[in-house]
Parts: sequence; structure tokens; C-alpha cells
Amino acid sequence: MRFASRPTCIKRLLIIEDDPLTAFDNEHTLKVGGYEIVATVDSGEAAVAIMAAEPVDALVLDLGLAGHMTGREVARLARDRGIAVLLVTGQCPADASEIALACLGKPHSASSLVSALKALETMICKNEAPRKVSGLTTFWRPQAA
Repeated sequence: MRFASRPTCIKRLLIIEDDPLTAFDNEHTLKVGGYEIVATVDSGEAAVAIMAAEPVDALVLDLGLAGHMTGREVARLARDRGIAVLLVTGQCPADASEIALACLGKPHSASSLVSALKALETMICKNEAPRKVSGLTTFWRPQAA
């Protein structure tokens, strides 16, 4: 599996996924896509500890997590720290635009996952609307210059 372009401003990812097989697949796909995986964890508590200790550019976040913290709580903390959030979940919640830049529905292909992160890069790095990606809903608002 090869992907055409390398990451630009989003390089360091934190994957938060409670299903071990999905977590492994996502980690492998994103490493092949050129991303550095800071960590892959299954709980909100572990994610918060990583975000406090390591620089992270974006989260690949499932809403259903192990532990007591919800995915929404993790997403809000990340947003407040200026970390981009890509929700990857079975059904995008109604309030997804309040907690994330985009939401990718499960199940998804490896190429859709990488394309979803490229869409985040387009929104953040270029301040442009991203191209359409199958299964991805974006919440892009242009930033004032």
C-alpha cells in the first residue's frame, strides 16, 4: 500500500481506539501513510496522559473507549489544546462539529483513513475546503487571515 503524498503539518498522531484489531490496522495504515504514531491507547485516561507528555498534532479518536472518560471528553480536551480531532466512529454524533474537525464513519478503507487525515491537513494547513472523501463529514470553517 502506497500513498502519493507525505503529511505536511499534521505529522504526530495519537490513536485512541478500544478495539485491538482496529487499533492495529489504523496504526499500520497511518505509519505506511507517512505519519508518526506517538501512541495507540484504548482509554481516555491514557490519551490525556500522552497529550500531557508528548507533542501531538491530531487525534484519531473512536467515541467508545475503555475506562471512565468518554471520547467526547477527550475530544474537548484536545480541541482546547489546539490538537486536531478526527472522529472515527460507527455513527457521527449530532454534536460532532463542536468536538472535531471531521468524522469518518466505520467501517472505512485504509485509503479513506489516510484521505481523511489529508482533508484535515487541507483545512488546517492551507485553510481550504478539502476534497470529498467517502464516508467523511467535515466541519470546515475558513479561518480569518
